[in-house]
Parts: sequence; C-alpha cells; structure tokens
Amino acid sequence: MMENFNSLRLFGAKTILRSVDLDDAGRLFSIIENSREHLQRWLPWIDFVHSVEDERHIVEQWIYDMQMKTAIHLCITFEDNVVGFISTHQIDWINQRTSVGYWVAQSSIKMNFATEATAVLLNHLFENLKLHRVFIQAATENAASNRVIKKLGFKWEGILRENERIRDRYLDHNIYGMTHGDFISLKDIFSPYLRK
Repeated sequence: MMENFNSLRLFGAKTILRSVDLDDAGRLFSIIENSREHLQRWLPWIDFVHSVEDERHIVEQWIYDMQMKTAIHLCITFEDNVVGFISTHQIDWINQRTSVGYWVAQSSIKMNFATEATAVLLNHLFENLKLHRVFIQAATENAASNRVIKKLGFKWEGILRENERIRDRYLDHNIYGMTHGDFISLKDIFSPYLRK
C-alpha cells in the first residue's frame, strides 16, 4: 500500500523534507516576502501571493493534492526552520513520471539546500514510488537552478522557447530528464546528500 503523502518525512544529510501543512502558510509567506525580489525573477506565481491568506489557499490545494496522491509538496527544513520548498507537479501514474520544482529563501541560496532536497526527493520518487522518469525545467538564464540540475546528473533534452511568462517577458527553459536507469547509475552522486 502506498504511503500517506500528507505525513512524509524524508531525510537528507543536512535537511529534512516534510509534508506541508496549514501551519506552514505563515512561514512560507514570510520567506516569500523576504525573498520576493529574488524569487519573482523566476517564479510567475510570486506576484499572486500578497498575504498569509493567499498562501493558506495554496497550501490547502497542496494538501488536497497529497490526499489524492496526485503530487507531493514538501517544506525544506534545516535545524527545524523552513528554508525553502520542493514539490512534484502532477504525477502521471500511468506513465510513471513527474516533474519537480523547488525554491529556497534568498538567505539560504549558497547552502546547497536545493541540491540536497532535489536528491532526497528523487531518491524517494525512484526508490519508493517506483517512478520511471522525472524531468525538471529551468529558465536558461537561471544559472543557479541549472547548476543544481546538472550537478545531480540530469540529461539536457532541449530548450522550450518562450516557455514561461514572467511579468512582461517570456523566458526560454532548459528541459532536463532522468530515468530510473539513469538514477541507478548515478547512485554515487546522490549518496552524499542522503542521511546515512
């Protein structure tokens, strides 16, 4: 029987990823507010989150997604503090695939949390949920996000031109993929990020 997505706790070497809950709305909104200028360069939804109540509505949807097992939404925590967020998008159970997105607080950018959280979530998706393929998109101009993806061994699959509108401009996205077979061959890359 598949685990309850609303009570996930996944352990990295430094971080813990845990299922988001309603109590996190205020914490997440605070991080968004303090990192707004940085995050809005890459994430279009930032401009629609103006209050804790806005974030609460989003979290309610995420909780529903997890109840329905259509997506996973996790707070990235370090020393019991929320420092970012990582999630799958819609899980396609028929084709055993999904995509992943993440962001971290501006104050935590150089801490390697995005890389570790992505490695931990990928380990869970491939090892526990037995997915076959995961892909990630990153704006071609977002050097930090592209670095995270490449560091974990994703294969570059192409560019989606003018793929996402951020305010008054369209961004091209690199698209990267990883299959279960790729993941198995990259175990040595993942192991430093996982709790022993």
